[in-house]
Amino acid sequence: MAKQGSRGQAGRGGEEEAIVELTESLVEQARRELSRERWITPYKVASRYGIKVSLAKKLLKRLEEEGVLVLFSKSRRSSIYVPRERAPVAPPRSI
Repeated sequence: MAKQGSRGQAGRGGEEEAIVELTESLVEQARRELSRERWITPYKVASRYGIKVSLAKKLLKRLEEEGVLVLFSKSRRSSIYVPRERAPVAPPRSI
């Protein structure tokens, strides 16, 4: 006997389809909303728009290339972006 609901998509009614690529409407919405934030991370974007973290990273990179966001700090695991208007003049100091 197989467990009920252990395999397949059966029983997952009502879920939305995941966004798998950047669309212009998503980029435009992010451009408007993220410019008002104090700081932005890929996880914060992914949870807000219901997308994967890898897609959120691509979105943030595109907004950085467009000049909407500035990369504030980057580590091996995550990046922190700030809107261009809030970006500090000098780079952050190491402690």
